[in-house]
Amino acid sequence: MGVRVTIAGKIYEPLSFETTEEATPLSVGDSTGGIGTINVVVPYPDEIETDPVLTFGPTFFQGKDVTLTDSYLGYTLGKVYTVSDQRSSGTFTLTVLARLDELNKYNIQAAPYVGTLGGGFAYYLSLAGVTTDYLVDPSIASQSVIFPGWNGELWFHLKQMAAALDCDISLVSGIILLRPVRDRIVAAGRDISRSAASGGGSLAETVEVYWYESVAVTDELLYPIGGWTPEVEVLNVNAGETAEYQLELSASVSSIQTPVMNTFVAEDHDSSSVYTVVADDGLPVDPTEWANLGGSVSVSINPDTKTLTVRLVGATGVPTSTGANSKSFSLALASDESGSRYSTLRIVGTGVSYSRAKVVFRTGIPPEDAPTLVGETIDNPFITSLSSLYDAGTRAALRYSGLVPSISGTVTGVNQRGDSGILASLTYGEVEAALTVTLGSGFTYADEESFFASQTYGEVETYWISQTDTDYENQAIGNVQGARVWDSVTRRHYRIRSARLGQDGISFDSADDDLTYSDLLISFTGMTYAQVETTRSGMTYHDDYLIGAYNG
Repeated sequence: MGVRVTIAGKIYEPLSFETTEEATPLSVGDSTGGIGTINVVVPYPDEIETDPVLTFGPTFFQGKDVTLTDSYLGYTLGKVYTVSDQRSSGTFTLTVLARLDELNKYNIQAAPYVGTLGGGFAYYLSLAGVTTDYLVDPSIASQSVIFPGWNGELWFHLKQMAAALDCDISLVSGIILLRPVRDRIVAAGRDISRSAASGGGSLAETVEVYWYESVAVTDELLYPIGGWTPEVEVLNVNAGETAEYQLELSASVSSIQTPVMNTFVAEDHDSSSVYTVVADDGLPVDPTEWANLGGSVSVSINPDTKTLTVRLVGATGVPTSTGANSKSFSLALASDESGSRYSTLRIVGTGVSYSRAKVVFRTGIPPEDAPTLVGETIDNPFITSLSSLYDAGTRAALRYSGLVPSISGTVTGVNQRGDSGILASLTYGEVEAALTVTLGSGFTYADEESFFASQTYGEVETYWISQTDTDYENQAIGNVQGARVWDSVTRRHYRIRSARLGQDGISFDSADDDLTYSDLLISFTGMTYAQVETTRSGMTYHDDYLIGAYNG
């Protein structure tokens, strides 16, 4: 079949193509990781054809859907971003944004989410209108998660989520995938070239990570935080005027109960949203009188879901005990003990409550060698567990320790059909089930022979292979980024961050260090602690890290 590109339903055979793909980062403080692109050079069609290029010019394809198919590397989808017309040479070039561009949406408002990771990913994608052709790997789909709400760029927040949970977001066979990291490895013996580097990067003594220790809450007191205390601010408004207040919460709110005006609220009240209003003589105002004379109190959730706006409108003409009209009002009552006023505003709601704490991680760089005390401060709302906290902290610390091994290279194959020696194809039972739908239960060999009468055995085989050749485990495109590469010289695994695929092969421009404790355990299988210690004799922790999985 070779290579073909389908644009707006029209099939072309390109002269050349190159796809680029980037892995979402594992370091939570790293905001890199693009959506991927496709560049295709297409020849002008023959003049005898009826073709949109000849009728309207290549610019007609601007914004059109594209499918690129390569019989060896797989296929991918996107939308034309730019068109370059080289008519003097008889070609035109399309720059295509991969389908992940559907997630490049801004000013997205996400509510707090409590449920499974599969459901959370589906919810976030739905905010961009993506409701089909996505998949969460079954091994993580049922994982329980608690996420605060957020407001901003969708793709950025999806990368934050993936980094916090050790997941990849990929586009394979046109499907948007969320899957665990480290489930793909570049097959050994496929290298064409390889180069490695180490060192460089910024140095700092420490890094900081905020931990959102989170719990789901339903109809619980959100304001005042932790319950009422004498220090809670009393909100005030003058008669006939409007005042607004911003209330900070230690929760991400999906809904609140509308506060109801009463004439009394106890200091320890926490079961419903309420408030009282007192005039400037300190006496409670009747709720009906307050409303009839233009007074009101409204509370709304702000886009960040973590703050509330309280809007007060002061009534006019409310009489006091002296006979004069009140000039100001407070959401308060007078204390029986001291006569001072205490706040009576209580807000009850539903969402995700969290305790936000900053944790400091040391990089190992001494003060005399570190130009900066704090390399970075990571504030990621998806860091809600201890494991994600320590993963984020150790990875960030490594980035500012001067230990940044990396490699680049070119290979002949990554995770495509035949690399593992096992093709993910249909079983005999699956073929039988598929034919039953067409031929009916109890079909005979003669029925099947009649069905495929006009086709050769080779064509029939090709047909059944085509039923799985778009399965993402059979693809190279989309499976290179995030794949692990073992380097025997530096004795460690690396994780491919960016890659280019085309007719000339598969190149990865950068692969980050991905040496894990599990890698070391495998390397040291059968060795005692003393034997391992011998291989590290006289070395510092810095040396130990650099020599990787060296076992003597």
